[in-house]
Amino acid sequence: ENTDNEEEIKLVGLYEPEKNDLNLDMWSGTNGELIKETFKRIEKINLSKFSEEVFVNTIFTYSYPPKNNFSEKDFLKFRINWLIKNNKPKLIENFLNNNSEFDGKSKLIKYLVDHYIASADIYEGCKKANFINKEIKENYLEKFRIYCLVLNNKKEEAQLNFDLLREQDGSDKFFDDKILFLLDIKDKPENKILDDNLLNFYLSSVTIENFKYEPTEKTDKNIWKYLNAANMISLNY
Repeated sequence: ENTDNEEEIKLVGLYEPEKNDLNLDMWSGTNGELIKETFKRIEKINLSKFSEEVFVNTIFTYSYPPKNNFSEKDFLKFRINWLIKNNKPKLIENFLNNNSEFDGKSKLIKYLVDHYIASADIYEGCKKANFINKEIKENYLEKFRIYCLVLNNKKEEAQLNFDLLREQDGSDKFFDDKILFLLDIKDKPENKILDDNLLNFYLSSVTIENFKYEPTEKTDKNIWKYLNAANMISLNY
């Protein structure tokens, strides 16, 4: 039987323990400091495909966190950061599908959104907007969801969500300008390009006529990826 303390812990993971001959208490008796040190060493190693599979099966199996020196939030944060750092979009989608609410959910969704924008696969990225629900209060994701509604010709719904975002002071002048143009409320958008995040840059590229942008060494890597995927990089010899 679980203790009252264990009942309060919301298990987050991907695999049932029995699938890999593991159990819910596999981490419970281990000192959290030892686990942290082990994870640090693993992060410095280029794991083989087999070793990575074993590692993934272990850390993403449903289990209780260590009782000492490694909180539930720390354990979850490590797994989320590992997924992002190691560029695992499919695993992230599975993780989101298997776990409804958890700390760091919006961070994973934002990674997926940026991943598909950077790949110039905006329609696939908009499918990931389905992960965004009313519990998530993140302006970046709300803006993206509004754009996706416009893209999918759901302009009335987009207008409603846009108005709500503005009422909550979640929008800004740049986003207002682009969305009003895309909603056919404004005849022409401003020619301002913002590259402070990938969504703003993408909106700049799809609304400005004869869009041109010269990246530099300081340009964000996701913007470089998007420019390359969308064939917007021209080489001058």
